Amino acid sequence: MSLKNEIAGTLRAIRTIRGFDYGDLADVSAKANIGKLEQGKSNITVAKLIELAEALQFDPIALMTLCVAIQKDEPTDTTLERARAELDSFKEEGGEELVRSQFVGKELKKRPSGKPGNTKNADSVRELKALGLSQAEVARTLGLASSTVYRYWQT
Repeated sequence: MSLKNEIAGTLRAIRTIRGFDYGDLADVSAKANIGKLEQGKSNITVAKLIELAEALQFDPIALMTLCVAIQKDEPTDTTLERARAELDSFKEEGGEELVRSQFVGKELKKRPSGKPGNTKNADSVRELKALGLSQAEVARTLGLASSTVYRYWQT
C-alpha cells in the first residue's frame, strides 16, 4: 500500500494551513526533499514522517489518518472508527500486552533466532489431538497446512 500521493497532498495541505514554508522545515529535511515529497516524487521513512509531522506541529497519527482516509476515499471518522475497533480487538486478544512485553523500557528485547512459533495454533492442534482427531482432520478444522499441523503434532 503506497501512500506516496496521499502523503504528498496531506503534507502540502498541513504546511499551507500551518503557514510554514520549506525554509521553516530545513531542520528536518532539505527544501528539495520536501518539494519532492509534496510532488509525490519521493518516499519517506516512518521516522522522518514523524519528525516532519512534529515540525509541522501536527500529530503523526492524525497525519496518517488523513492519508489512509484519502486513499480509501472515506471520511476520517470512518478511518478512525475502524482503527479503534482493530485496536480494541487486538487488545482483547492480548496483543497490546504482547507488544509491550517485547520491550525492556524503550529497548527491544532480543528474541531467539529462528521463526517464532504460533502458540495459539500449537495449542489448538494439541487440543484437537487430545480429542482424538487425526492430523488431516485437524488441518481441515483449523485451516492449517498439513506440514504445520505435523510440526505442532510432534511437540
